[in-house]
Amino acid sequence: MNHQYFILRLVILIITKARLSNSDGLYNTCNGPFSCGTMSGLRYPFRRHQDPAHCGYPGFELECDEPNPPTINIMNITYHVLGLDPMSQIMKVVREDMIDTICPENLVNTTIDHELFDFPSSYTNISFLFGCPLSFNVLGMIDSVLCGNNGVSPVFIMPGVLGPGICETSVVIPFPVGFANSTGLTQALQDGFEVSWKVKSRPCTDCTQSGGQCVYDAGTSLTACACPELPLLADRCSAMNKTDAKSSPSLSQSPSVSVHGKCSTFKLVSSELMKFVKNYNQLTSYRRSKFF
Repeated sequence: MNHQYFILRLVILIITKARLSNSDGLYNTCNGPFSCGTMSGLRYPFRRHQDPAHCGYPGFELECDEPNPPTINIMNITYHVLGLDPMSQIMKVVREDMIDTICPENLVNTTIDHELFDFPSSYTNISFLFGCPLSFNVLGMIDSVLCGNNGVSPVFIMPGVLGPGICETSVVIPFPVGFANSTGLTQALQDGFEVSWKVKSRPCTDCTQSGGQCVYDAGTSLTACACPELPLLADRCSAMNKTDAKSSPSLSQSPSVSVHGKCSTFKLVSSELMKFVKNYNQLTSYRRSKFF
C-alpha cells in the first residue's frame, strides 16, 4: 500500500486526537487586567465571578462589591482580600465573620486548600475554645474573652492547634509569629493573614509579555496562553508571529497546545510518529523475510 497514504492517515489521526482550542475567542473574553471592588490591575489566576470559567484558575474566583474589598471563598469560608502581591504570589485576607469582632460567627477552623495555597512560615496557629466550663483554666492560656449574644460566654485562647477537649468546640486561626500579647489579638485578627498561592506565575509572565492572555485549559487542567488572532493555544505569542514563521515554518504551521512552556501536541506528534515508523519498519521487515 502507498507509503504516503499511510502517513496521511497517521497525520489526520494525530491532529484529530490533539485538543485544539479557539485561542482568539479565549483571548477576547479574558482580556485583562481587571478591577474588582477596591482593587485594580488584577490578573490570572484570579477572575471575577461573572467572567467565563477559563479566565481564571479554579479556586481563584473573586466577588466584586464596590466600594468594598474583593471577597474570595476558600474551603467554604468567605474572606475579604486586603492585598495582593503578584510578584511574590502573596495574598492577604481576613475572615469576613471576624472583621469587627474576635468572636467568629461560624465556629469552623480557618483552613485553606493546600493544593492551591500555603501559610508562610511567619504565622502560627491559635486555638479558640468555645463552650468550656467556667472553671476552665489551663497553664499557658493566652487570654479569655466573652462572646455570645449577651457577651457572657467565655472563650479561652490557647497557643497551637487544640481539639475541644472538655469544651464544646475549638476554632483554629493563624496569627503572626510573636504577636505582642492578648491585647493585640483583636488588631491581629483585623489585619488578617497572608497566604501564598501555588499556581506558577512564570509561564503566565512569559505569555503576557509576548502579548498573550493566560487562560485555564480544562482539557489539561493547566494554565495555557491564548494569543490574539490565532486559532490555537501556544506557550507564548511571539513564537507564533510572522517573524518566527519565516525562520521556523514547521512551528507556525503545526497545531500546538502548550502548557507551562511545553509543547504537548508537538511531543504527542513526535511520539506517535516514532511509534508508527518503528512499527511500520518492523512490519515491512517481517513481510520481506516471509515472502522473499
